[in-house]
Amino acid sequence: MISVIVPTHNRRALLERKLRALEGQEGGFEVIVVADGCTDDTVEWLGRYPAGFPLQCLETEGKGAACARNRGAEVAQGDILLFSDDDVIPGPGWIAAHQRAHSSPKTVAVGRLLLPPQLKSSGAAELPGPALFWWNATGNNTSLPKSLFEAVGGYDPEHFAGYGGEDPDLAYRLRKAGARFVFIKEAEAVHEAWDHHGSALSRARKAGAAHMRVYRKYQDPAMAWALGVHPALLVLKMTLLPWAKGLWGPRGDYELAYAWGAWEEYRAPG
Repeated sequence: MISVIVPTHNRRALLERKLRALEGQEGGFEVIVVADGCTDDTVEWLGRYPAGFPLQCLETEGKGAACARNRGAEVAQGDILLFSDDDVIPGPGWIAAHQRAHSSPKTVAVGRLLLPPQLKSSGAAELPGPALFWWNATGNNTSLPKSLFEAVGGYDPEHFAGYGGEDPDLAYRLRKAGARFVFIKEAEAVHEAWDHHGSALSRARKAGAAHMRVYRKYQDPAMAWALGVHPALLVLKMTLLPWAKGLWGPRGDYELAYAWGAWEEYRAPG
């Protein structure tokens, strides 16, 4: 059985779209919604929602996605954990595709993530596949054995309580533990990306800072290059991107914001 773990914060309408998309999915699964510091009607609505699948609602105290996902994993009954945020709307056959991916042990399965048409020009990135790297395993559309998740210690809410960083931190430890990362084209979902953390550029800056904190935690230069936060690379980006970013369109603005966030975190005391 798969346990779908969905952290949410004050996005009840978007959460409803996600849960409706899970109705009629084939395969054995349960859904665990973790309402993290919700002050809207999310919890009350979940109490009335006539789910056609096993559904649990938990509450956490606004400590962020890493803490919420860990809490969901604690009570999960499935052998496989499928992490998917409230703004990720799965397509048909999503559950079954993730289930089929786990024929071998230590598999980390990453589904195809698409953007809706209105966000194609925002600078945010899709994961259309088939190229896949360990840092592509995010809490949007990723499944893995519960035993493997527990063996590496789960998410790290102490270092990554804010926006970003918790995903590559976990993925890095999974890679070190010998996980096999696979791309599943059939596990397709649309990332609506209606994020309460602000605009795409604001999120890019926060992500750059968070990924620099991942580098600081492990001090692995190869990982810093992979995440695009190695200090030498940042100097190059901030030298070239201000005048060359136009060649990339919106993606250039996104990359510059990411680099600035990482550089500010790198220069921050302590």
